Amino acid sequence: MSKDWKQQSVFIAGLGSIGLRHLRALQALDVKNISAFDPVPASVTKALDIYPQLQIRSSYEEGLAAGPDGVFILTPPKMHIPMILQALDSGCNVFCEKPLSDTLDGTVELSHKLSCISNKLCIGLCFRYHRGIQRAKALLESGAVGRIVSIRSLMGEHFPSVRPDYKTLFSARYSGAFDLMHDLDLAIWFADQPISQIYSVYGSYSDIGIKAPDVAEILIGFADRCTATVHLDFFQRPRRRQIELICTEGCILVDFSTWDQCTLSTYRTNNEAWETETFATDRDDMFREEDQAFLESIAGNSHTQVYGMEDAMLSLNALHQIQNR
Repeated sequence: MSKDWKQQSVFIAGLGSIGLRHLRALQALDVKNISAFDPVPASVTKALDIYPQLQIRSSYEEGLAAGPDGVFILTPPKMHIPMILQALDSGCNVFCEKPLSDTLDGTVELSHKLSCISNKLCIGLCFRYHRGIQRAKALLESGAVGRIVSIRSLMGEHFPSVRPDYKTLFSARYSGAFDLMHDLDLAIWFADQPISQIYSVYGSYSDIGIKAPDVAEILIGFADRCTATVHLDFFQRPRRRQIELICTEGCILVDFSTWDQCTLSTYRTNNEAWETETFATDRDDMFREEDQAFLESIAGNSHTQVYGMEDAMLSLNALHQIQNR
């Protein structure tokens, strides 16, 4: 029998912008037993403003020693795998933000560790919980538009407008537009088959002044008669986020360019007409959904949908192939 998931004790490692977003999500879910650690005092202050009852730990090790049911690792990608291994060694279940890592280093060791224990590792692929994306996935799996043949995914936003401090960020120096990996993940998730070929052109081509790539064009060939193109950029205005699923019996277009609304348009060849659905959304919705799914899963609910290392490795392996060609 599963436990009450709201009674799970949670330890948050990392209180940057994504850490605060998860803290708000957990607070909205009425999770009571939350502790956290961050070495930056200003981040701790912001977290206490959001949730005054937050228990602050003096180190990551102290937080693990308290024996939390779930650990949220919300730190820079290069720190993820060592921190995951440490948490698993402490007997904890782990939720880790995307990406799993910025390299493949340590992934074999982590995979072996997970095969030997019962602890869970869940990865924050939050857009898989987006209301419009889930609706598109359900339509595709129902067979309403036939077999998927091609996917077109586009994500672009003006980095300086989104984050005025953008030049100080990890993504401006290293990952660049590849930081928008959710859109690559969604293309692979919708195709639901192995990648057979992958190519890319990327670089720093705009005038926003970052060393990392500010645009990437990715072309993917899948194993069974399906292709995908993924466009990622850090300079586009206005912000656009769309994914189009072109199938044998119609197509599905999801426009989720804004955080407060999503439009899903479906064309079915059997009636030769577009059907449009509009959803009111909130950016925090998908974080609440994925956090609840993780807590339910570690409380013993085997029916909740969570995504683990195997899912995380799909886009990580794809990025590794692109960046090491």
